[in-house]
Amino acid sequence: MVVAIVVCIATPAGADEAADIVRDADLARRPGQSFVWRITVTSHEARKEPTADGFEVFVKGSGRVFVRFIAPPRNVGRSLLALDRDLWIYLPDAGKPVRIPLSQRLVGQVANGDIARVDYAGDYVPTLLGEEPVDGGPCHVLDLKAKTKDVTYAEIKYWVSKDKRRPMKAEFVAATGTLLKTGRFDNYKDVGAAHPIATRLTLVDAIRKDRTSVIEYGQITIRDVPDKYFDKNSMKTLD
Repeated sequence: MVVAIVVCIATPAGADEAADIVRDADLARRPGQSFVWRITVTSHEARKEPTADGFEVFVKGSGRVFVRFIAPPRNVGRSLLALDRDLWIYLPDAGKPVRIPLSQRLVGQVANGDIARVDYAGDYVPTLLGEEPVDGGPCHVLDLKAKTKDVTYAEIKYWVSKDKRRPMKAEFVAATGTLLKTGRFDNYKDVGAAHPIATRLTLVDAIRKDRTSVIEYGQITIRDVPDKYFDKNSMKTLD
């Protein structure tokens, strides 16, 4: 006799709400489905001159991003290509694209994935922890656990405003459980999208508080980006 046993597993309370919050917060970090924007990263460290790096970023959908290095002059000619969670870098001296991790440092406190992939809803499983104010405003507090090992961070603690579901603050954690850095999202602007977006992210090293990097999202053009920008074999020829 065969006995069929049906096991019902209850969905954790708030799981659907947590996923909705993260999806809405992702929208506040991108102006559309297809666009181009100029990004400047200014990095600071005590007793050193600030450094500035410039990038032109081409985005199509949630899984295709091409990043062209435009400043300083020594980096011109380099590029990154993210196709979902696969990332390649092209260096003129190397002659062909090389696979690299999203978690690898790009510049200052900025990882490759901070620029090339920002799909928190696609990369993490969220859990709603509760509520806590940030700058006097009530926020949802969420724990984001990585779905796979090939994302930028193993875990993110995430504060999202309750009223407009805008990202406000984040703590980025390594696979060892070590806090790597904290982030603050601000300077929300109307850039011609359906909603204001965060145009600045400030990252601070968890140990050396004097080490900071400010990502500023400048000129934004909402337009269709040709598929040629997302072909690994064309990275060295794109102008």
